[in-house]
Amino acid sequence: MKKGFVLVLALLMLAMGGNLWAEPPKAPEPLMAPGDLALSVGIGYGFFWGAIDVSGGVEFILGKFVIADFLPLTYGAAVKASYYSWNNSIYSDWTDTYLGGGAFATLHLGLKDFDWPSGFSALDNMDTYIGLGAGFFSYTWGYSGSRTSEFRIGLRTTGGASYFFTPNFALNVEYGYYGYYNTGLIGILFKL
Repeated sequence: MKKGFVLVLALLMLAMGGNLWAEPPKAPEPLMAPGDLALSVGIGYGFFWGAIDVSGGVEFILGKFVIADFLPLTYGAAVKASYYSWNNSIYSDWTDTYLGGGAFATLHLGLKDFDWPSGFSALDNMDTYIGLGAGFFSYTWGYSGSRTSEFRIGLRTTGGASYFFTPNFALNVEYGYYGYYNTGLIGILFKL
């Protein structure tokens, strides 16, 4: 009986041995990988009612970690800025001007290599991200003779999604909070 137990245990260990020393499955490569440098530019929603509303930024991906061998997350550092200017010279001399920006720590989740249901494979080209950091805003508004200006420094956030048409070119949609002013943009992203 004892010999039979040892023999079964030896056979089980031999059968499992291949799995114990096998190379673990390779985690999927993220769309925004360590070492990537990305430049982004875009126009904000104020553009659609006649304002100058532009944003831009630079981001460098610093590293990567994987959760549960299937969820690759990358992290980086970014600098982003937004400028908005609108005046209503038809009905009044109202002016609204904003400049904001910040430095952010970012976290990316690419949707590549997930097991999507049939018809959803286009999501493989999507990268989503969030960012938290510190920044400033400068805001001037009002009529001539009674304009108010503000300048503040504080906590800033950003988040968005990029759809990659090629490994280095993406359409980008982003939301940012730079203080008093929220910005939304649609633009392009280039990885260098």
